[in-house]
Amino acid sequence: MTSWEYKIITTEKSFWSGEDKSDIEQLLADLGRDDWELVSVVPLSQMGGGTTTSLQFFFKRKRF
Repeated sequence: MTSWEYKIITTEKSFWSGEDKSDIEQLLADLGRDDWELVSVVPLSQMGGGTTTSLQFFFKRKRF
């Protein structure tokens, strides 16, 4: 049976703010090289605000 391990990363700044996204792209590339597969991205907002303030990235990979 395949066993999985999981990783959750939350951005500290809004992905949609127009900031340079190269840091996020680099993070995703680095995790991919380590066999992490991105399985979901969830936008987060401050309570009652409705505006996306950060993102959570969910990854999985086979446990070694």
